[in-house]
Amino acid sequence: MLRSVFTAILAPIAVAPDASVAWGERLALDNPDECERRSWVVPGARLEAVVFLAMLWRSDASYSAFKRLLGIVGLLVFLAPRAYVDRGGGLAYASEPTPQWKPWVYRATRLIGVVYLLVGANELRRGE
Repeated sequence: MLRSVFTAILAPIAVAPDASVAWGERLALDNPDECERRSWVVPGARLEAVVFLAMLWRSDASYSAFKRLLGIVGLLVFLAPRAYVDRGGGLAYASEPTPQWKPWVYRATRLIGVVYLLVGANELRRGE
């Protein structure tokens, strides 16, 4: 089931990364029209989606590696959601104006971190 959920999230990003990134900006930013996205963000989003889809479906070993990677990212995101979001925004957007995240973004990021951490921990437990 996890493969299907991630495929449903990643496939649209792989197929239409510009529209997916723009949708995410409208959802999460208070100032999406003011922020200047760096040129690598859209191709980077597509590449990330394609790599993750390959990890999901290539083999059971790559799927296991994907879940362990989620666990590592989840730990970082859970421990420091504000730093994770702000650092990512700093990398993805030109310095002025800075992205103004909607108030719920940091809490949602931490929640996603918990989910990723649980997925990774469950995979480690299964692998023992």
